[in-house]
Amino acid sequence: MTQITSEVLLVKELLTKGQFSVPWHQRYYDWTTEQVGELIIDLKESIEEGRSSYFLGSIMLVESEENVWQINDGQQRLITLSLLIASLCRRFATKRHKEDAIREQLALRLLFDLPEDTITQLNDTSKDKQRIKPPRQDRTQFTQIICGRDIGANGKLTSAWREIETVINTLNPKDGRDFFDFLTGKIEIGVLYVPEMEDANSIFEALNGRGKQLNDVDLIRNYMYSYFTDSSDKEKLNKIHDLLESVLQNNRSQKRSHDYFRCYFQCRYGYLQKNRFYRETRSKIRDSIKRQNPGKHVYDLINDFADPRHVELFRMIAASNLNQEFLSKFMKASSTTRNKRNLKTFISELSGYKVAQPLVFALLRKFIEAPKERIVAKAVHRSLSDLASFIIRVSFSSTKFEPSRFESAFANYAKELGAVKSAEKIDLQPYLRDCDEHNVMSDARFISQIADIELKDTKRARRFLFGINACQDREDSALNIQGCSVEHILPKSSDHWKGWTGFAGTESDINNWVHRIGNLTLLGNSDNFARNKFNANFEAKKSVFAESPFVITRKIISSSDWTPDNIKKRSQKLAREAAHVWSFTTR
Repeated sequence: MTQITSEVLLVKELLTKGQFSVPWHQRYYDWTTEQVGELIIDLKESIEEGRSSYFLGSIMLVESEENVWQINDGQQRLITLSLLIASLCRRFATKRHKEDAIREQLALRLLFDLPEDTITQLNDTSKDKQRIKPPRQDRTQFTQIICGRDIGANGKLTSAWREIETVINTLNPKDGRDFFDFLTGKIEIGVLYVPEMEDANSIFEALNGRGKQLNDVDLIRNYMYSYFTDSSDKEKLNKIHDLLESVLQNNRSQKRSHDYFRCYFQCRYGYLQKNRFYRETRSKIRDSIKRQNPGKHVYDLINDFADPRHVELFRMIAASNLNQEFLSKFMKASSTTRNKRNLKTFISELSGYKVAQPLVFALLRKFIEAPKERIVAKAVHRSLSDLASFIIRVSFSSTKFEPSRFESAFANYAKELGAVKSAEKIDLQPYLRDCDEHNVMSDARFISQIADIELKDTKRARRFLFGINACQDREDSALNIQGCSVEHILPKSSDHWKGWTGFAGTESDINNWVHRIGNLTLLGNSDNFARNKFNANFEAKKSVFAESPFVITRKIISSSDWTPDNIKKRSQKLAREAAHVWSFTTR
């Protein structure tokens, strides 16, 4: 006999089956105003088209006691439907039409567990049992909404309610009644009934419905929750739920949350394929338990994963925005306060390379957890300097930086760093050499690779020039990479080549010199000049270069003219300076 059964029900049939609760491990209400608005638009269009039904997907219910069901999948939709019903109920409570009273009573029976023959009023429902019991954080606001009271202004549930009220209040009385009738009598929902003893987790993973599509973050959280089946220890369950919810809230976006999950678990378990992230993480967690107490192991894992220090560290890395207190503490401990190339510089240089996140996270985690900060800070500083130099060198010497070449190795190195107990053994160079297939760690090889390259990518060119300029003999904290732009000394456009006498006779290959590193420099974004006059010839440009805030640009005025030979010599000089700036540490 089949243990799992299913049927398709109308909203009014479903909600009058009993009472519904959201299990402790489910996320809070999380629909955005866009998702709520999209559902309302779909329903209005279905009414206008005269459709006989609207299928809202499938949900999964587990009967926990007689007429009490746990919503293991579908809470977002059922709560949103209840909010729509609550908004319409408030309209019907004014009884502007003789049929409004009938609809008000049906709405109240869908919101509260009332006998069918009960006649009540919206303002008398405060002591009635609600049909749906939302997650703990949303209960107070949800209760206030369905009981017809005012609510605060914060939270996803409140935002959804405001969106619903905005739309519903624009409906005229007839359209409001039509909307309610369609909502309760023509929306169909597939209901999957799962016996309490079945593995609801595996069934939950297989479901796909109208609700927020399950992503790796949802699935991993749900898998970790499956290790806690003792519902009697509510304090522990609530703590676990709050810890995981805090990670999502502090990361603020689904993408950032996913990045943190993957970064953290790769630091713990090594490389995890992006398209198999959930399944491989689940397998690693299961394998790591071995003979340990499973519940305790996963409980400790969640506590470490949700540690505010770790979450905040990742936020700083991902946003490339270091907390000033953290930055000062690290630089003082590592004795790098006066260094031009310091932690802030490394994080900035690595910000565009997500592939480096696990290594950066693993290294800085060593610092925040270190009992002897000085020794560890110096070792971490050296390793981050080497990592930034390696990434930047590869980026400059390749036409395109390919993360796939390093993703597996970097994640596995991050895992190995986690196991390092001695600060003296924190050394990234051996790992980087394993990845150095183009031999960029050799200064001679690196210089020869970039002396003749063309940097057409403006972002990489700006990073190259700014890095060299930052290490010149100048103290100017006001200069930053956002405050400059890349300038081609010999103009890019052939329209301006006429006055450049140094290239006479090279018209056939003049374009080959435009993007060479020796022909590139920096200008401040606030520099003002007449473009046509500025590009007229080299002399016209020299007057602007002379006033530049960038040392690298002012040095150009020492040339009497601008020729292919000048570009070649400057390219070789900049290549040597780049090898010095992005050098590798010695121990």
